[in-house]
Amino acid sequence: MVAGQQESKFYKIMKIWKKIEKINYKNTNELLKAYKEKNIKLSPWIEDIFKKENYSFDNIILPLSLVRISLKDLGFTGPTELDKVYEKSKLENLSLVEPSIALLCREFYLEQSTGEWLRFATPFESMIDSDGVPHLPKLGKALNLYFVETYWSYPKAIFHPHNEFVFKI
Repeated sequence: MVAGQQESKFYKIMKIWKKIEKINYKNTNELLKAYKEKNIKLSPWIEDIFKKENYSFDNIILPLSLVRISLKDLGFTGPTELDKVYEKSKLENLSLVEPSIALLCREFYLEQSTGEWLRFATPFESMIDSDGVPHLPKLGKALNLYFVETYWSYPKAIFHPHNEFVFKI
């Protein structure tokens, strides 16, 4: 949580999903290489975006804590546009996650259930592919493999109450 920021009501009721205290990579290109060596499946969009941007981990303030929150937990009862999710999360003092941290989380989430896809609340326009399409990252597990993929990050993209997002607190 940022100094001076008021705690979200979720800070007390939501369990910390992951706490990152150390990063063993200089940038996301190093991380992509390590994932390939570990047979983690990267979508073409993930490779395109992270190779193009090669985000550095130098400016990440550690430790940092992440929580998983469903749209239902945020009070949504039906299909909801992504910009509304982000507006509500801001009101609850939840922070968006840097794209580099979202990518890094694959390394810390090997207990993921088969068939689950977990999305990260990343800032709009922070992950643009070479075709100019905005994305947000998601982690998945299927076919006994781990994946890092994307979903569209348009303000009007629709999500549902059961969808979970990762936020920083």
